[in-house]
Amino acid sequence: MSRNGFSFRIWCVFLAVLIMAGLIFTGCRPAAEKRSGEPELKGGASVTDEDGKNKLSEQEGNEMEQRGVEEGALAKGVKLQYLGHACFLIEIDGFRILTDPYSPETGYGTLDLQAELITVSHEHEDHNYTAAAPGAQVVRGLTPDALGWEDVSLSVGNLHVTGLATYHDGTAGKSRGRNTAFIFETGDLRLVHLGDLGHLLNKGDIERLRPVNILFIPVGGYYTIDAREAKQVVEQLAPAVVIPMHYKTRATRNWPISELKPFLEGEKKVINKGAKPVTVTREE
Repeated sequence: MSRNGFSFRIWCVFLAVLIMAGLIFTGCRPAAEKRSGEPELKGGASVTDEDGKNKLSEQEGNEMEQRGVEEGALAKGVKLQYLGHACFLIEIDGFRILTDPYSPETGYGTLDLQAELITVSHEHEDHNYTAAAPGAQVVRGLTPDALGWEDVSLSVGNLHVTGLATYHDGTAGKSRGRNTAFIFETGDLRLVHLGDLGHLLNKGDIERLRPVNILFIPVGGYYTIDAREAKQVVEQLAPAVVIPMHYKTRATRNWPISELKPFLEGEKKVINKGAKPVTVTREE
């Protein structure tokens, strides 16, 4: 779709996830405390049928988040797999990065992966489950007390990772605290993961983040920017490809966030990449 002189595409690459019996659903909250207005824990709630079997229709599977990108920016390519919520597994020449891994209580199941690096945008349990990839180096966007931002700058081979200080809300952190957007640069490909961004970007933010080839952006609202605000951020950053995240699915059906549909309304260049990991080329 073309807006204000730039063209972008929305990629929908949907999550294939095993939902086990007995999983419980919870809201977006710090591990140590519950915030008012969040859904209560639903003891025993699960995504299963009466016989205890996994119950995911094709339509529900297609609602279970996005997950992809495409191949080849480097000699061996950059592979991306979406694991649900705000969690992606990015592989660059065999080096694996796990972004914002969620705890089992989030509703998507237990992550047990191999990765060399984990990035954590903020310290809420649906984004900071570092046990998802034992042995991985953890790069946290916030200080241990979550009252400040870490100075993120890391280089591994052709990969450079930096962080941008942002907020989890539109009130400079007074409601939900701080958040870090992560920038992944490799070769001439630049990926930006906005974490739980809760506000529009200022001029300085835009200058730090652009140019953007692939943008991972929350669209569900309530805890983050909503669909309307996400569209505005897309216009601010003018990415080539947009991958929405952090919206209501069957796994998060009790959360007060919106589904993907409002973000897709009016968009013509929506590409369904299916449920398999995909790889990214600069031309994409």
